[in-house]
Amino acid sequence: MIKYSTLVFLCIPLLCMADEPKEDGYHYKPAVGWYWYNQPKKKEEKKQETNPESPSPPASYSDVMKELHAKREELLSKAILTGNVEDVIRYKQFQDFLVSKVSKFSSRWESALLSHPELDYNLQHPVYNGAAPIEYAAQRKKQAEAINYINQKYGVFFFYRGNEPLDNKLGSVVKEFSQQYGIPFIAVTVDGRVNPDLPDTRQDQGQSSRMQITHFPAIFLVEPVKQTYKPLSYGFITQDDLARRVLNVVTDFKPID
Repeated sequence: MIKYSTLVFLCIPLLCMADEPKEDGYHYKPAVGWYWYNQPKKKEEKKQETNPESPSPPASYSDVMKELHAKREELLSKAILTGNVEDVIRYKQFQDFLVSKVSKFSSRWESALLSHPELDYNLQHPVYNGAAPIEYAAQRKKQAEAINYINQKYGVFFFYRGNEPLDNKLGSVVKEFSQQYGIPFIAVTVDGRVNPDLPDTRQDQGQSSRMQITHFPAIFLVEPVKQTYKPLSYGFITQDDLARRVLNVVTDFKPID
């Protein structure tokens, strides 16, 4: 009990000293709360890093060309609809600008062909009127060579309808083609009617069905030994085009050099 009283007695002066006013007469208390400078420190907000906008890629040349054509159409439409002289002038100026670009390209084209003659199509296939007969003769020679090759292995089957005037007209074309080039030729009627110009015509005994021919008249190239066949033409065709078609089929439609 005495120890407890002694402990209390010793603590009282300390409490009094803690609450005792200072010499200047003011009673200081620590500033707490929102006031003075002990405000709660704001958390530093992380600055959002803003990436600078990447520059847009430049428009392609095809996009630029589309825009130019669109602008020309817009200027033309406006000039037509408003009828204003100023709008017509703007359209004409822009049209002249485009024409100058095209003219420049045309001149550069000729320059490119002169510096690189291997690109000139006219060297291999003349396009001028004076050279046309020579080019035509060269093509006919290739066609004749192809047909002579066919004579050794192939024959021509002609499927027609005797009641159809167009089929009968084509029959005369195929007959003359066969006689000119000496190629074997067999005519087959699919409706039972025989063209008088083709007296050796045979009746269709299922050949067209087995060959899956559904459109007439039809001309086929047939290889009897291998029993294979290839279509040459459906519908009407001239002798010249038939000769060209034979060349295409024999060469598997490879471009002519």
